[in-house]
Amino acid sequence: MDGARWGKTGQYAGRRRKTILSCSVHPDGHTEKRRHGRDHVASRGFTLLEMLVALTIFSTLVVAATNIFMMSSRTQRKIFDLENMQASARYTMEAMVREVRTGLIDYGYYASRGSPIATPDHELALIDSEGESIRFFESSAETVSYCPDQESRPCLLVTVGANPPAPISPKGIKVRSVSFYVSPEADPFEFDPSSGSYLSDIQPSVTMLLSFESSSRKIDERTYTHLQTTATSRAYKR
Repeated sequence: MDGARWGKTGQYAGRRRKTILSCSVHPDGHTEKRRHGRDHVASRGFTLLEMLVALTIFSTLVVAATNIFMMSSRTQRKIFDLENMQASARYTMEAMVREVRTGLIDYGYYASRGSPIATPDHELALIDSEGESIRFFESSAETVSYCPDQESRPCLLVTVGANPPAPISPKGIKVRSVSFYVSPEADPFEFDPSSGSYLSDIQPSVTMLLSFESSSRKIDERTYTHLQTTATSRAYKR
């Protein structure tokens, strides 16, 4: 009875473990037992399919992280370029505003060039506080060589007296458009004997509209800025 009972118990325990024992006899008479079942399956490692799934998930995460990093880096460069361009554009604008406030509109230049003041005009002619003629204008095919470099063309140029043109817009920035609105179109300090009055009673002022573009080689990283201001001359000669 005991033997039968323990035999059944051992058989039951064997079925619970689901373990199969196999024996092999070596030529030297040594017997080796091998265990098969759950213990063997648990220690076999990853399958090829599991490795492929894990590799796919890891690759997807790496690509997503790389795209986020590249996008963040591109946005940071655009913000830096925009801030730099806005600072340079404001400096250029302030340089012209300062000359307008301390100088006079050179109505004689507009009369001598063969065309009256246009609305808008693409060049600004002034006479500074020392009597020197100053002219601001966008570079043309004849003057584009005065720009800082190839990538900064067209640019904004200035001439003082008989000196050659010099760039006033910095390197790395292109000028998209330049417009000057000069008011009044007639010299308010010129007296007309025939009418017995001055040609105008309006204090000269200039409204300036500037549009700039960064000279980045990648189109999607280029930045743009537009500035507008009005400056009135403080000179009065009557």
